[in-house]
Amino acid sequence: MLHKMLDIASHFDQCFGDMSEDSLDARLIQLLVQNARAPTAQLARKLGVARSTVQARLERLEQSGVITGYSARVGASDNRVRAHVLIGIAPQAQAAVEARLKKIDAVASLLSVSGPYDLIAEMAAATTRDLDAALDQVRAIEGVRETMSSIILSRKFDRG
Repeated sequence: MLHKMLDIASHFDQCFGDMSEDSLDARLIQLLVQNARAPTAQLARKLGVARSTVQARLERLEQSGVITGYSARVGASDNRVRAHVLIGIAPQAQAAVEARLKKIDAVASLLSVSGPYDLIAEMAAATTRDLDAALDQVRAIEGVRETMSSIILSRKFDRG
């Protein structure tokens, strides 16, 4: 089953912190996370405001980078093999490595993290053979010093 979700900036807490005095924005975002396909008229009814107010708030939240986009989230019918790949990078090589990783189709998203590794790539491929080939591409990037991968067996829940 396909449904829409929000891609909210990685510093979600910071964004909400900036909005603490404005609970309307927080309530609007909460409704959109639940159903990003909800019409503005429906959102306005639930929030008790005019449709034009909702449209203006959405535009402001998008322009300020709190809402960074809308995307389809694929449900159980997605049969791709998925993995989380922890990537250690040589000093001063992060920007170049990130640029190369962005060109690998199997890399669905890339997270910067603290700890012994520098990045976590969320990868997806049609088969384990395709995933293995994509992992070889990652390992071949100049500046990647080590990787550790874990294939995802199942998703127990997802709060989007």
